Amino acid sequence: MQIKLQYPFRNAAGQLIDTLEIRRLTRGDLKAADRHSKNAAEQEDFLFAKMTGLTMEDLDLLDIVDNKALQESFRTLLGIGGDIQEG
Repeated sequence: MQIKLQYPFRNAAGQLIDTLEIRRLTRGDLKAADRHSKNAAEQEDFLFAKMTGLTMEDLDLLDIVDNKALQESFRTLLGIGGDIQEG
């Protein structure tokens, strides 16, 4: 799955990020997120980093429109809604 960013950005390494490749999460990812933090927002960031291969610092550079698309892809993977492009 892919998300084409409406607002591309340059990460800390200077790479232009214009598309996010989304991978499915595993039970191990969920366990790791729980170990990472008990805070739901921090767990979400951890899982988004796992899904996209971005660092959590790079996630902070996402425009809020693109972040919403990422949240929708997360819900789609969980089978609770959202609409993303297959790639």
